[in-house]
Amino acid sequence: MVNVSEVVENFREFIKSKGLKYTPEREEILREILECKEHFDVDELYIKLKKRGSKVSKASIYRTIPLLIEAGYVQEVYKQNNRAYYEVVLNKMPHIHFICLNCKNVEEIEDERLVTLIKEYADQKGFTLLSYHLEVFGVCNNCRNEE
Repeated sequence: MVNVSEVVENFREFIKSKGLKYTPEREEILREILECKEHFDVDELYIKLKKRGSKVSKASIYRTIPLLIEAGYVQEVYKQNNRAYYEVVLNKMPHIHFICLNCKNVEEIEDERLVTLIKEYADQKGFTLLSYHLEVFGVCNNCRNEE
């Protein structure tokens, strides 16, 4: 479980360490993102914030997301129709995204064996593993059955 207060404080310190101003808008964006259970894009996030009565602009979201990525809280998952989709990575096991090229559905697979295998290969190559992102593209069962 993510300790939101701790993440907010750590992000505040991260922003200040970069010589940037920590704003209520950045905190509001962070808090909304931490509630996301699924992949999201900027438009979806903007709509959620507006429904809550927020005054946050899309520009603020676009400026904040790279900072959240750099801080290690969010990662870009995939791009679809010129839109980037993101996910929260705090307390989340590394996983694979299976992306259907027809319907664009994304299924996540978490398997400790894959994590172990990747770590073993990194060790064998003397590679310092910082992060990784695995995507598998194909056609899902539903789309294949419709053909």
